[in-house]
Amino acid sequence: MKKVILFAVIALMGTTVNAQKFGHINTGELLSVMPETKKAQDKLQKMQDSLNTSYAELIKEYREKDSIIRADSSKWTPAKKDIKFKEWSDLGETLQNYANGAQQYLQQKEQEMFAPIQKSARDAITAVAKANGYAYVFTAEALLVAPPTDDLLPLVKKYLKIPDAPAGK
Repeated sequence: MKKVILFAVIALMGTTVNAQKFGHINTGELLSVMPETKKAQDKLQKMQDSLNTSYAELIKEYREKDSIIRADSSKWTPAKKDIKFKEWSDLGETLQNYANGAQQYLQQKEQEMFAPIQKSARDAITAVAKANGYAYVFTAEALLVAPPTDDLLPLVKKYLKIPDAPAGK
């Protein structure tokens, strides 16, 4: 009798595991087709262009000071040389700090802009998985080898009302 009960429990567990649905999704592809992603990328590009313009102006000023120092420093008094070289050195430091600060600023803005987009994607994946009975959804980018699973990308795109790209794109 114990063997029959044990066999029945094992059989029930086997059907429970087999009844679970598994799916996968390429989250990178999903994010790339979301309209919010394009808007965020455009905003970041504008910020970067603005920062690059300011940086170019600083570089121009640095080069101008450098050429003045090279051309005229032999005529200056030691005190004037010290002042001009200090200005030039300080501007070089400002350039370096500006470049580092601009990069950090852009990274921070990118994180701020993409966090809600990523949350929206996760929420959509969760809703689609729940509505379609998926117990597990894996990110396709992380799987090297896996048994066949359902691709949820078309379902999530439909849920988010993202049209399919025309063939050939």
